[in-house]
Amino acid sequence: MAHNHSHDHIHDHSDIRPLRIAIALTLTVLIVQVVGGFISGSLALLSDAGHVFVDLASLLIAYFGLRIAARARERHDIRFTFGLRRIEILAALTNGFLLIGICIYIVIEAVERLSAPTEVHAESMLAIAVIGFIANAISALYLHKSEHITTRSAYLHVLTDLMSSGGVILAAITIAITNWMWVDPVISMVIAILITRGAIRVIRESGVILMESAPQHIDPSVVRMEIVGLPGIIDAHDIHIWQLGQHELTASVHVVSERANDDVVRDVQEYLHQRFGIHHATVQVESKDLGDDCGA
Repeated sequence: MAHNHSHDHIHDHSDIRPLRIAIALTLTVLIVQVVGGFISGSLALLSDAGHVFVDLASLLIAYFGLRIAARARERHDIRFTFGLRRIEILAALTNGFLLIGICIYIVIEAVERLSAPTEVHAESMLAIAVIGFIANAISALYLHKSEHITTRSAYLHVLTDLMSSGGVILAAITIAITNWMWVDPVISMVIAILITRGAIRVIRESGVILMESAPQHIDPSVVRMEIVGLPGIIDAHDIHIWQLGQHELTASVHVVSERANDDVVRDVQEYLHQRFGIHHATVQVESKDLGDDCGA
């Protein structure tokens, strides 16, 4: 476990440079698409800009998360005993609600444009969408070799925006060929729906973590049953499993055993790590007699 911890620190530093490049490119795309959306009159471009905003937020969260974590390790700040991992979750929750508001605006505007079509300049819309597509492709190229889990998450966001830019390009080509102005608001609504689904998922996952619920893929009753199945363990109770961040699991458990405390603690911790991916587990060992008293 000590080796893995050190390995993550190395990736923290190696991922900083590609994150900076991706942030600069994504910010440029956001500005170009917002300005281009107003100039061309394309709601699809503005919708894609909203998607780019999500990517920029995720990249910034990843960047500052790595920087803050590194600074906390350097300063050995003992006030935050769990570190500053919840900053990422709070930022994601805020981002999710903001996205819902953006999507509501996009859908309302799209409905109005369907009833009263607005002229869209397909040529400028296409040129700006292509610029966004190329910039996102470059960002993905820089990020795809990243090994830190936070940066990998940002990479997946960039990939989804790459596909969104592709949709806007197809819409611009369609409008240029057919002059069907309704394609623009329809594409914008599709993008808004995709963003809304992602935003709702972010809000739900963030809420679960902040409420310190057990992760959805781990059933505490199953954990208890499997711990009891370990050699020399008679019972397990007071099991608590929660998430510090999106991917970091913590647990505490009381076990009743006849074996030596150190052996039991090591065995339970290793099993929780290998079986459920729980890296930080606090195990309290109780004697059989004490366990009988507790169960009385």
